[in-house]
Amino acid sequence: MTAEGQGKKAGTGRKRRPGKRAGLDVSQIIAAARTLPLEDLSMQSLADTLKVDRKALHYHVKDRQSLFELLAHDSFSRQLSQTRVSESLEWKEACRIYARDLTDSAAALAELLDYLWFGDVMNDLPLKPIETLFGLLHAAGFTDEESIRLMTALATLCLGHARDLAQAHKEEARTRTRLLKSALHAQPASVFPNLERISSRNVDTYSADQLTFSVELILEGAEKVRKAGPKHEDA
Repeated sequence: MTAEGQGKKAGTGRKRRPGKRAGLDVSQIIAAARTLPLEDLSMQSLADTLKVDRKALHYHVKDRQSLFELLAHDSFSRQLSQTRVSESLEWKEACRIYARDLTDSAAALAELLDYLWFGDVMNDLPLKPIETLFGLLHAAGFTDEESIRLMTALATLCLGHARDLAQAHKEEARTRTRLLKSALHAQPASVFPNLERISSRNVDTYSADQLTFSVELILEGAEKVRKAGPKHEDA
């Protein structure tokens, strides 16, 4: 074999991973992606912006779906890191702040909200305020299991409310009140008097009042559990 052939053979054993070759990291990818309108963002447009081959992106993001998920996680984490939960001295107030800030952080994602899921929410939470929350719950007398279940209930509520807001903004004609009125309109009069009365109230279930009402229901239930349940587990 010639020296040239040996060199080619040796070179085939030293392939670099995509992305590493281009010197890319996640922060560069996110920064470049944010310069593009979301509707124009694709793997190819991002590669063009970074002036790299499209394959170079695959080390960090495999496709457009994972790229949008990366942006959603980063935006959510950045927004929620500004929460003032750590300044709270009482568990209920800390939970209220956490719920409001979690909802606002998710809702701020707008179109990217579809790429944030509950498991991601738990992964992307800043650790300091969550440490504070669990400490306040422990000091108030909640068991660790009760604290975990309370935090999960709040996170599920907040993410659901943020999705409700996004859906209402995209499809105003499909809000709960309008859908109910539409369904009743197709029925004979006075067949469903309770639903007719409810639909006439025009209660806005997408407002901050709705979130507050839901959070207070959870906290009231948690207070009853705290008073009735067992005390701290042994460490």
